[in-house]
Amino acid sequence: MTRSFLFSASIGDSALADPAYAAQILPLAEAAGVDLLMLGRHDSLPYDPQVIAAWAAPRLSRMGVVPVVSSRIAHPFHVARSLSAIDYLSGGLLGWCPVAQGGSAAQLADLVRATRALWDGWDEDCLIIDKESGRYLDTTRIRPSNYVGTHYKVRGPVNAMRPKQGHPLLICDAASPFAVPGVDVVIAAEGQAFPAAARRLLRLEGEPDVASLTARFEAGEMDGVHIDLANPRAQLPALGEAFAALTRGRPAGGTLRERLGLPLAKSIAQEEIA
Repeated sequence: MTRSFLFSASIGDSALADPAYAAQILPLAEAAGVDLLMLGRHDSLPYDPQVIAAWAAPRLSRMGVVPVVSSRIAHPFHVARSLSAIDYLSGGLLGWCPVAQGGSAAQLADLVRATRALWDGWDEDCLIIDKESGRYLDTTRIRPSNYVGTHYKVRGPVNAMRPKQGHPLLICDAASPFAVPGVDVVIAAEGQAFPAAARRLLRLEGEPDVASLTARFEAGEMDGVHIDLANPRAQLPALGEAFAALTRGRPAGGTLRERLGLPLAKSIAQEEIA
């Protein structure tokens, strides 16, 4: 698969909670070639990103939606259940970005591990749905994922199916890092170390120097860019035009994992299931 430039953006404006405003921004972002639209930021959650993601999910055609999930207010069971449903609603176009918001990095990492353990309580092929035999699922493919960690003790399995992508795309903002294996995308600013991840995005400030960014992408220094939008309605068309040469011709169909060349997530948290 040809390596593709990734364009990510975030919106921390409370106006996004207004469906009339959000209905304008989503098509603008997709038209601009945004691959990952992050709802909220590590230091700004003026609305419930998971609620907005659920509203946006059936309205997406190719763009991934990434709710920011704060360990200060979230619980793994509710996160696992909610994100599993949204991943199906979006057709596999969901990511999530866990952040600490003043809490500890250790608690944040434990939230990620506990949520993954709940998803891993279900195998991908556990559903049978055979009307003639009356069998709905294969119970041998469901495990009691009873997670016991440093901050969370969660009994499973969660009462929701395993997400369409196995796990939604896991995104780490280096401004609120966590130490777990298997991070899919990391966002870091200039001069900030990139934590280990399959794809690395450079956080930009100011006007993008497209020629320089193209050279750095081709040299393998990073896999794309992330921009925190201050005025989405004005910025998105301009950024779409600026990055047009880099975003043209990328895969348009499939799940986020398929488009980014990342495999369907397996039960990578199995060793942490008690």
